[in-house]
Amino acid sequence: MAQFRLMNKTYPVLEFSYDLETHTATRILEVIDASHAPIGLFDERGQVSRRELNYWWRHRAIPASREQVERLLENLRLDSTLELAERNFGLSLSDRYWIDDLDAPQSWADINFFDNDFSDDLGVLTLGQDSSASTGELDYARVNLTSPNSTVGGDLRKKWKIIDGKRVLVKSGVGAFNQEPYNEVIATELHRRLLEPGTYTEYRLLEEDRRVYSACNNMLQEDEELVSAYDLIRRRKQRNSESDLMFYLRCCDELGLGDVTDGLARMFACDYVLANRDRHWRNFGVMRNVETLTGTRLAPIFDTGSCLWSDMPQLELPIDFAYMAKPFKYNGMRPLAQLNLFKGHLSWVREEALLDFPDYVGDMLATNPNIPPLRIAAIVKRVRRLTEDLIMASHR
Repeated sequence: MAQFRLMNKTYPVLEFSYDLETHTATRILEVIDASHAPIGLFDERGQVSRRELNYWWRHRAIPASREQVERLLENLRLDSTLELAERNFGLSLSDRYWIDDLDAPQSWADINFFDNDFSDDLGVLTLGQDSSASTGELDYARVNLTSPNSTVGGDLRKKWKIIDGKRVLVKSGVGAFNQEPYNEVIATELHRRLLEPGTYTEYRLLEEDRRVYSACNNMLQEDEELVSAYDLIRRRKQRNSESDLMFYLRCCDELGLGDVTDGLARMFACDYVLANRDRHWRNFGVMRNVETLTGTRLAPIFDTGSCLWSDMPQLELPIDFAYMAKPFKYNGMRPLAQLNLFKGHLSWVREEALLDFPDYVGDMLATNPNIPPLRIAAIVKRVRRLTEDLIMASHR
């Protein structure tokens, strides 16, 4: 057993007892300052509970669903990815939360990964680069596990790495096409053409060990934390008269962000052009200042790689291009129906910025040697139709 204190940067939130064998909190000993707790930590009554603490903690670790996670644990001789999070105080580069061992207290200034360097060893493992011939034979017993990569979520293989002094997230693609990194760059170009700087995350290609990845700088500003849309709505009461969209807009307003309809319209309109099938509730959100505890802005658009039908092996029939858009309806909704939710908020769409965008899509995908020309042509043809749809919608 251990006794930990949950911290938000330098603010103590609560103290709890913790079972190191089951990797669970067994009891909340004292709530010190609930106002600085993660938004997703509150139950239906607005109280911080042990159940919600454990839920938050489980979702902080590398998910068991990630590819090669069993191999990672076997090589490191660990029984759970939570053990990696424990060794790194639960530190992340998406927020300022961490756990302090009351028997061996630490200071935020000394251990946080925003200001302190970290090893690339665990990142090599979480990105699957330990199977590369260029890494040589790894001595897993000597791997330095000090890293924010113990708390990176999602199913895609990824890692944080320090490049030229900046914290950079590096993500892999999947399957034979490895299309997702190129999709991120394509999305960045669309966002650059239509949106204001700072409202989207800029991705670039990065080559390591003869494989191409996407890379982006950390999008957090000073004292910010990312709050997923899921956490923002999870324990709030939705009124019977509210649609899912109206409910989310109200939650943003209550956090101090005002009316964010226009900002959401920009994200989902771009998602429509890119056929983004994966804009689920954890894939967008807001930024909150951990000092003032108020919302600062919508989170810059991020994680758009699962678009342009990258999961479809063949693109020959109309059904191959079909998908259900997320969120705002249980089990998803048709993409055009989602776009129509923002009717009247599309006057910012500039036709001249979209006219040659399908050609850019084709040119970028052609730089990927794994994608056949016929597949590229099919994607370009469909993107051209979607850009025309958006232009028409903006004129209504």
